[in-house]
Amino acid sequence: MESCTEKQIHKMGTLFEKHFTISSEKDTHTFPEPESMFKEPQWQLDSLQTLKSNLNEVKSRLNNFNLFEWQKHTTQMNKAGSIVGHVRKFTQPELLTQAWCKFYEIACSFPLVPMDEIRREGDHFMSVHLCEAPGAFVAALNHWLKTNAPDVQWNWLASTLNPYCEENPYDRMVADDRFIRHTLKHWCFGADNTGDIMDLRNLDALVERASMSRDQRQRTLLVTADGSIDCIDVPGEQESAVAQLHLCETVACMHLLQKGGNFLLKLFTLFEHYSVCLMYLLSCIFHQVTVTKPASSKAGNSEMFVVCMNFKGRDYVAPYLNILRQHYGNVLPTKAMFNLQDIPNDFLRRIEQCSEFFKNHQCQVIRDNIRVFRAENYNDVKLKRTKRIVADKYVKDCRLSQMDPANEIVGREIIEKSNSCFMNKKLRFNSYNERKRQDLSPRERLLHTWNEVKDVDLEMEKFYTWHPLAFSATLEIQTGKLFSKIRSSRFCDTRILQMLNTIDNVMQDTRSTVCFPPAEAITQLSTEQQNDPNYEILSFEFVHNYDSHRTITQVSDRLDKLQTGQTLILLGYSLLTQLNVGLLYLLSSSFEKIIIETCDNEGYRVKLETYRRNEKIINNLQEILAASHNARKENMAVWSIVPMMILYEYEQFSIIMQLNHQMVKAYACYIVKVTKDTEM
Repeated sequence: MESCTEKQIHKMGTLFEKHFTISSEKDTHTFPEPESMFKEPQWQLDSLQTLKSNLNEVKSRLNNFNLFEWQKHTTQMNKAGSIVGHVRKFTQPELLTQAWCKFYEIACSFPLVPMDEIRREGDHFMSVHLCEAPGAFVAALNHWLKTNAPDVQWNWLASTLNPYCEENPYDRMVADDRFIRHTLKHWCFGADNTGDIMDLRNLDALVERASMSRDQRQRTLLVTADGSIDCIDVPGEQESAVAQLHLCETVACMHLLQKGGNFLLKLFTLFEHYSVCLMYLLSCIFHQVTVTKPASSKAGNSEMFVVCMNFKGRDYVAPYLNILRQHYGNVLPTKAMFNLQDIPNDFLRRIEQCSEFFKNHQCQVIRDNIRVFRAENYNDVKLKRTKRIVADKYVKDCRLSQMDPANEIVGREIIEKSNSCFMNKKLRFNSYNERKRQDLSPRERLLHTWNEVKDVDLEMEKFYTWHPLAFSATLEIQTGKLFSKIRSSRFCDTRILQMLNTIDNVMQDTRSTVCFPPAEAITQLSTEQQNDPNYEILSFEFVHNYDSHRTITQVSDRLDKLQTGQTLILLGYSLLTQLNVGLLYLLSSSFEKIIIETCDNEGYRVKLETYRRNEKIINNLQEILAASHNARKENMAVWSIVPMMILYEYEQFSIIMQLNHQMVKAYACYIVKVTKDTEM
């Protein structure tokens, strides 16, 4: 007789069986002629639109739920919610995340790693990972290889939005760099260093880098793409919002993958022509295409993965790459990729069946979660037992075992000890309908943000004194895309910088201009020091159009004119960027000490006391200035001069973060004050 536990395991089986085959070896889908692509107006299938409406109707029932409370509830209700903890307890993998578990589960459910092809290559291969931050797919693949195919010689390359590009906003990128910082030689951020895979120049740079990274025995036999876009404010149109990203990822794969290789692509729903055409494209260029939703993927969302196996090769796709490259970029094509009549009816029926299959699973989970949420009670004991059974089944089905720590890429302990303050933190806790109703005036938006900023708890001292050591770091000048707005920073809490950006957006929207530190603070300081020839003042605007070249020029010119023994005061000097922190680190070697004074009305002042001319530092500044001039000719800019790993270890790193928080708070207070009586 079947035991109670066996019955429960059988009941949980559907969680692990969400697979749908779109095309197989026996299917022979014909690629339409390249000349016919992107010629027909966008089209819809009524059957798929009906499924979309049904799903959105169920999802719309969540619109009045507080986001924070709902996410907490669905986390508790998630039957697979114990998998990560269970795996951590028994296997202790490197960089364990939910994404790690999803990749590992797929690799164990499908021949994702093409071992037959790898064996033919003498047990050598290379993988390329798109939109990969923080690196969990790479870490999971390493664990799978070391415990399932330890004789395979593997190399990897990854691309993602660059977490060190201060123009990349938090809502678009994964800021967690605990793995990336130790493996930078394996990451390619493209021609402009942003890591934006939707820029054709960056794709070409990645293809070239992949070619250079392989040795003669290695072929690129696996490409993964885990990209997504924050769609929390357009939940009903997630598919359209991410469609162009998925097209770019697929075209990138067609450039990178070699014959016989496999492709793993994250998608969401398949209701629109974008996705139907993309699935047909994949079915034409791969021998087998299957859609799967791992048990470790949260059951109530639309996330699913397309497992594409046995690539037909670059010679096969070559005639189509030119037209696909013409539609590569961050703008959706105005025409459908394929004519509707060019896609076989049996294929369209498979897409409809697949969409209905996953839609039904998702809707059932959402309805169950709503029912329990409204009831405000559930059988906690039964749920915990279910979670344990699911976690046990995951470990058993995946045949998970511990890996020798010597085979880790970075090291679990090193990663876990790394600074983790850059994990993405979202501020939106209200409901979808509440967010939509918030048609706030600019003044109300400012006050709302100020209420958040003023609650930031700071334990600041009045003065900080640093006694700098000689500059021992190697100058390492990094350039990248020219930008004028700081949207992320390694030296500020993510939430606090988002508050600063909200204020700055209001000021830009209302075309308001405010100088900070205020002019009176600069005048007062100038008056205080005008009779003392030992003081020089260099003032900046804390929040303005960021101009790295201007900063480099101002600092270089002023230092060149400074006399021995003089003190240089920096007013409004931002410490949000790697360049500015690196310049301060460099400059400090030329002074006896640095005194930072915190002030409520202007944030802080940086006082570099007793200048000692240092020819090495002067030469370094000239080198940086020359690099900046050259970068500007290419519409680029100097991003940093000292490696981020060294800045992380900078003795004053934590104080710099606190100073930035102090500056943001002072700036927000000043903005609220000066705009109080103005009409915005």
